[in-house]
Amino acid sequence: MQLTPAQRVARSDRNPLVQALRKADEYLIWLAEHIHALPYKAAAWCRALPARIEEHTPAVLAWLEKKGITPRLKVFLPIALAGLVLPFCLMEIDFGKTVYMMQYDGAPKAIHGYPTEAVEHTFLSINTDNSGRDAQMLLVEGQKVKVTHDGETVTVTARHETVANLLRRLDAECSGNEMIVLDFNADQLHISVQEEYAYEYTMHYSTAYLTERIPDPLMEKGQEEIVTPGQAGTIYETYRKTYREGKQVSKDLINLETVDAKTQVVKYGTRVQEVSRDDRIESVHYNNDGSGYLLFKSGDTMTFSSRVTCNATAYSIGSWTASGLPTKVGHIAVDPSVFPYHTRFYIYTNDGYLVYGNAVAADCGTSIKGHKIDLWFETFDEACWFGRRDCTVFVLN
Repeated sequence: MQLTPAQRVARSDRNPLVQALRKADEYLIWLAEHIHALPYKAAAWCRALPARIEEHTPAVLAWLEKKGITPRLKVFLPIALAGLVLPFCLMEIDFGKTVYMMQYDGAPKAIHGYPTEAVEHTFLSINTDNSGRDAQMLLVEGQKVKVTHDGETVTVTARHETVANLLRRLDAECSGNEMIVLDFNADQLHISVQEEYAYEYTMHYSTAYLTERIPDPLMEKGQEEIVTPGQAGTIYETYRKTYREGKQVSKDLINLETVDAKTQVVKYGTRVQEVSRDDRIESVHYNNDGSGYLLFKSGDTMTFSSRVTCNATAYSIGSWTASGLPTKVGHIAVDPSVFPYHTRFYIYTNDGYLVYGNAVAADCGTSIKGHKIDLWFETFDEACWFGRRDCTVFVLN
């Protein structure tokens, strides 16, 4: 049976699904016509709200008074409000939980939440404006920045944005107890998110060098010469500091290196023109040509050109010598053709009887020829006790 178009429309009107779709279509049409007016209606309602509150306030207060609620509100409402406000007053205000570790020019510096001082750096600028969501660590636009998070490192181009915003863009925000570490020590800013940050640094200490002094028997006493310059040693100590939540939790010595000091060698002179009469020879040192030097117990030295054995006779007369020097112990008589006047000697007897000591050729005698000498003594008795003896004579330089 064929239905006419009018019959098909009449039958579809009785279909529940068709009816529901038509109602939905009508609602969407109404919503489209009225939705643009919703913001204006809401604004008008907000403007009228104070007037409506003022209009109905007397009726509400009268009803509260009638039910006996007003006296109780006057007592309990301030207490309730105080109970709500007091915890907030006692609560420590946290302006930001993010911890930043700034690593440049030495030990890292922690910033908890918002910076307290402004800093201008090549990679970013820091200011103390804490009115925003993020700490105002503003990156220089266009620079390349390395970012490490969850073990992966990427290089990105920064916008004119905060460090926190850059991390949000990369889905690399801090979580839990993690810190944001900003390393300025390289040519490129490196930002990393870490729960634990380790910083290593090395300290060095100088150690004094030792000085070794070596006597030089041929150098004049009082003179010195540095043979080998000394060099201070150095101790290098490498430490590792560990930080969590911006606070140092440990400090460990991880390496110790020592560079030994270099000893300074100094040569000093011991050579003198004469020694005291109670000083004694410690040793005699000879060269191949018969010259050498005398080392005394005092440490002093005297150099000699030769050593000879002379027959010595004692005398104690006279006031002046042939050279014009006064007679005294140490001014002796010689053969001037063998030992010219003012020649210096060091003399002791071969039998060990006497150490005459330093002497100078100052006098002469008709019987003094060749390697014969006369030793002057202060008293006649000393001269008699000495008599005549063979002596070892060092001719000093």
